[in-house]
Amino acid sequence: MNKKRTGRKSTKRRRGRRARIGRTVTVTLCALAVCAALVCGVTYGVCRILAGKDSGDSSRMAAGEEQVSSGSTDGDREKGQASGLKSQEDTEEESAQDAGGGQRAAGGTGITVSILGDSISTFKEYIPAGYYDFFPENGQVSDVEDTWWKQVIDDKGWTLYVNGSSSGAACVGDSTGTDNPQCGCNEFRTGGLYGPGGEAPDVILVYMGTNDLLQSIPMGDNDGTKQVAEGAVSAFADAYTLMLDKLRVKYPSASIYCCTITQIGNYGTSTPYVEFVNGAGLTAADYSARITQIAENKGLPVIDLYHCGITVDNLHNTSADGVHPTPEGMKYIAEAVRKVLD
Repeated sequence: MNKKRTGRKSTKRRRGRRARIGRTVTVTLCALAVCAALVCGVTYGVCRILAGKDSGDSSRMAAGEEQVSSGSTDGDREKGQASGLKSQEDTEEESAQDAGGGQRAAGGTGITVSILGDSISTFKEYIPAGYYDFFPENGQVSDVEDTWWKQVIDDKGWTLYVNGSSSGAACVGDSTGTDNPQCGCNEFRTGGLYGPGGEAPDVILVYMGTNDLLQSIPMGDNDGTKQVAEGAVSAFADAYTLMLDKLRVKYPSASIYCCTITQIGNYGTSTPYVEFVNGAGLTAADYSARITQIAENKGLPVIDLYHCGITVDNLHNTSADGVHPTPEGMKYIAEAVRKVLD
């Protein structure tokens, strides 16, 4: 009885093992079949793409590649900059130069300025072709950053359109001239302050009159209220009046500031300096007073450089020759201009 039961149990166990083995084999074969199918499918798909038979898949692949290439990583940006591609910093630096070609200070306000002046405002390569420079070959200002106008423009964040300054220029002369940089009231000088693209400046700084003093140009009786005819203008007051009238017509929206002239010592002599008196018996104070009168009668603001701090007593430090400022003298002028502009 016990032996029969034992045999039956052994038989059942052998049958159970065979069944489990069969199921395991079946599952394994099925898994292998699925893997084989996947491999075949992938291989087939790749072959079709490579052969160009599946245009839809090819289009999707191309789109995927384009999307990847359009994305940029830090490494890509570094490679681009190394290969000469412009970074945002490069673009911002280039924008420091105005679209019209004017020189703009970093962090510019967008306000544009032109200057009408003489040797005190010149600097080589910063004035128009055909104009005469004084600095840096002469005097003691060897760095453009030390000029009064560059200090002001940088401080204000303005854009320089034209520094229309020429060494030796006076206000008088033939007002109809179209090629003479030495006459402040002519068409050439008054019409030469536009930006490179023909844009009118927002601000015009006029610093003229020193050479009229040095050349003993007679004052005249014009106080800015009398109209001046075009042609040969020989009196300072007439020339200054005509010069301002032309500027107001040519640049009606510009803010025009008129600078008086600084105190002048006996030009070209050794120190100590004494106040310069010209052949007409006039001094810098006389020309400055008339500039103030003419400007005020025309409703234009005045920048008083006669009292900017440059005096006959300190000309040995503030000027190189009794006329042309040193870097120290330029600071006095720049500060006086800034005070009015502020």
